[in-house]
Amino acid sequence: MTRHAWTAAFALGLCALVAAPALARNAPPKVPTKLRAQTSNGAPTAAKDASTVSMLVTNSRKTDLVQLQAAESGSASWKKVLGALKAGKQAQAQLPHPFNCRVDLHGTFSDGQSLEASDVDVCTQKTLNLTD
Repeated sequence: MTRHAWTAAFALGLCALVAAPALARNAPPKVPTKLRAQTSNGAPTAAKDASTVSMLVTNSRKTDLVQLQAAESGSASWKKVLGALKAGKQAQAQLPHPFNCRVDLHGTFSDGQSLEASDVDVCTQKTLNLTD
C-alpha cells in the first residue's frame, strides 16, 4: 500500500469514528415494529389506556345531558367521563376500569334533573341508555 493510499484510508477511518457517535445522537429512537400500533393506512394510532373501559351512552331523554360522572362504587372520587350530549344522540364515554369493574354514575341534565346509577358493571355492560 502506498503512503498516499494509506493516508486516505486512515483519514476515512478517522472520519467514521468521529461521525458515527454524532449521527447516533441525532437519529430518532428505533421502536420495535410489533410495539407500534397502526391503522389500516399505516398511520400510527394512539395507545389505548388499560385503566379505562369504553361505554356507548345514548341520551333517549327529551333534554340534553350536561355531563356524566363516574366513580368506583362506594368512592367519592368523581371523574367527568362525558360532557354535553344532545337529546337523541350517542357518544362513547371512557369510564374508569376499577379492579372489581363496578362504578357509580351521576348524570346532570339541562332541565336541572339528575340520574344516579349505583354498582354498574362496566366490564359486562357496554351501553347506557338514559331515559325519562
